[in-house]
Amino acid sequence: MTKLPLLEINDLRTYFHTPYGVIRAVDHVSLSVSRGEVIGIVGESGCGKTVLARSILRLIPDPPGRIVSGKIQMDGKNLLELSEKEMQGVRGKLVSMIFQEPMTSLNPVYTVGIQLAEVFRKHQGLSKRDALDRAVDVLRMVQMPSPESRVHDYPFQMSGGMRQRVIIAMALICRPQLILADEPTTALDVTIQAQILQLIEERVQELGTSVILITHDLGVIAHTVSRVLVMYAGRIVEEAGVAQLFDRPLHPYTEGLMGSVPSLDEGQHKGAVSLKEIPGTVPDLHRLPKGCSFYPRCARGKEMCSKLAPELEQVQEGHWVRCWLYV
Repeated sequence: MTKLPLLEINDLRTYFHTPYGVIRAVDHVSLSVSRGEVIGIVGESGCGKTVLARSILRLIPDPPGRIVSGKIQMDGKNLLELSEKEMQGVRGKLVSMIFQEPMTSLNPVYTVGIQLAEVFRKHQGLSKRDALDRAVDVLRMVQMPSPESRVHDYPFQMSGGMRQRVIIAMALICRPQLILADEPTTALDVTIQAQILQLIEERVQELGTSVILITHDLGVIAHTVSRVLVMYAGRIVEEAGVAQLFDRPLHPYTEGLMGSVPSLDEGQHKGAVSLKEIPGTVPDLHRLPKGCSFYPRCARGKEMCSKLAPELEQVQEGHWVRCWLYV
């Protein structure tokens, strides 16, 4: 019998209705995540990565946003059919999110201990005292220095790395089946980045949790995930195993992303090397071009690209691409 994936998204569309028109932030996106799997979603800012993650937890502000259609199957249940009360039982307990900016994700007027304890009280029914004790334990689990004293600190009294550990602790409290990690290492120095990523990896191995890692950092992707999805203008344009993608990117946009990463080897042998860039700009989501959204920036485009949008097709085992060059 075929094992069902933990999460399966089918043809999801999340749109924002504005005075200037409709923004198709997530447009016909489908993906799946197996139990214990870590996948990555990459792309430029504004491509729809964060909106996709927030759609899974139904955290899209309405208005102006709305999940127009699709299915989000979590352990056999369609999250889009649950009531708001039922979704409150999903958020934090079955699916947790590590938000992008810990300073704005934490409430500045409450200590981190109170904020952590709230999750225990909400989902596990603990008393205030017991919940605070458990908050100390979970801070210790994420290797917070002096957790007994830090539990009484306010967010502004902590460094960026410490605040990110609090956010990770909050995400792990109820041992969720899936973690949505939205740029978990943004604005952190490389040493702290490595510690945070190692921390997430250790907890995933310990708890068997699945992770969707959202980032624009291809270096993080290369060392962390098993499978990669590349997003552009609200759509998945390429999907492959991490080794496949780095060895042979197929979509011209993915090639552009790879080419924009500086190489230390080139710098050592040739001196200063200017970074390659993808020509043009990210399209206005109010007025997407006809046909392939990447066509105006693509050096390899052909006439068909300007007329009709390609579908996501499998061109190799486990390697999918949305491009007329491979049809």
